[in-house]
Amino acid sequence: MADIFAEGFKETPYWWDLAPHDETDEQVPPSQADVVVIGSGNVGLSCALSLSRLGRKTVVLDSEEVGYGASTRNAGYLGRGLAFKYSDLVSKLGREDATKLATVAVAAHDYTAALIRDEQITCAYRDTGRFLAAPSKRSYDKLAKDLDLMLAHGVPIDAEMIPRERQHEEIASVVYHGGQLLRGNGIMHPGLYHKGLVEQVRAQGADVIGFCPVTAVDRQGAGFVVTTPKGKITAGDVFVATNGHTPKAFPWQRRRVVPASAFMIATEALSPEMMTAVMPGGRPLLENRNTPLWIRPNEDGTRILFGGTTGEENALNLKAQSLYSEMTRVAPMLDGVKLTHCWTGKVAMSFDWLPHTGTHEGIHYAMGWCATGVPMGTYLGHQTALRIVGDPASVTALDDRPFPTRPFYTGNPWFLPLAIAWLKWQDRRMMRE
Repeated sequence: MADIFAEGFKETPYWWDLAPHDETDEQVPPSQADVVVIGSGNVGLSCALSLSRLGRKTVVLDSEEVGYGASTRNAGYLGRGLAFKYSDLVSKLGREDATKLATVAVAAHDYTAALIRDEQITCAYRDTGRFLAAPSKRSYDKLAKDLDLMLAHGVPIDAEMIPRERQHEEIASVVYHGGQLLRGNGIMHPGLYHKGLVEQVRAQGADVIGFCPVTAVDRQGAGFVVTTPKGKITAGDVFVATNGHTPKAFPWQRRRVVPASAFMIATEALSPEMMTAVMPGGRPLLENRNTPLWIRPNEDGTRILFGGTTGEENALNLKAQSLYSEMTRVAPMLDGVKLTHCWTGKVAMSFDWLPHTGTHEGIHYAMGWCATGVPMGTYLGHQTALRIVGDPASVTALDDRPFPTRPFYTGNPWFLPLAIAWLKWQDRRMMRE
């Protein structure tokens, strides 16, 4: 392979160029708080913002720098769905539960879009829509069936099927069999979104403290004592919002999420003509399969960002070469462009492929986003704040659902390479049919 790396190539998220992180944090947490939030991603920050506005003294703690995790590493998609397609939800849970869960996903999108607007968070949010690309005729037919079922059941959706002969309107590629155009979905700059949340939370008087890992949480009367290397905090409530970075201090939650690595690359700046040729509609693309690839324009429409999930933990320069091969397979005209960034981040899946929120032994949690973390995490962070203060408006169809784990699993996903190999085998079989 020819040299694909631009001068100054970075193995850090592209998003961090405009939203750099603080590499040190000497702040010491207060000895008392109403609520301690563990995890400084979008979930924890959304909860802290709502709690602060409800008059609760809130402290947000993170074991790394503020925003180290997936909130500033993800693809920046603001969708309206879950990992499951609606028809699969109906088969698994029945029409009533499936419709309730689909409605929660729509509410999560709408809440997050409104939050960006109302808080005036400058994160290049655009309501672009999304193209779900079908890698096979079978995949296309499944998307069409799913859309018909949602419309028949009254699920709020604005979408249409794009047949193969029209897919050039969305992507300069011949590898797909058409797809589904979903309106009402958007993209953003996740680094700037997170930065805006941090600023708003601190403006409301909450503490957001990095490099302050929680090593223990112990009951004390009706509340808790949270232990950190920087001191102990007495709090009435604790919220765990750590997702793919859940520490051993929370074994019950840690056993119920499966951290997995996703990877992305960013191209050098491209001409407007090249950007339009590759993605004529300017909409992000997501493949409709178990181990999808995705492609989107950056915040100002001058670069291509491309990503995929994998169980392999190769060096990032090798991962960049692998993703480059996939990118040029999907969009051959990108062959020859150079890469400026390659990075990784940890998502977290649940064993039932649904997000979960609730309370265990008095400790609140929200996690297992299954690649829906930007809207769903923001929304359920807010809903957790309402639950903490006793507001009945906190109730959602995702609350306190059975949160499964597996025997002998303690949070180390040793089986992940095998699971991903199985999912990829299923994808290859589907593409042959």
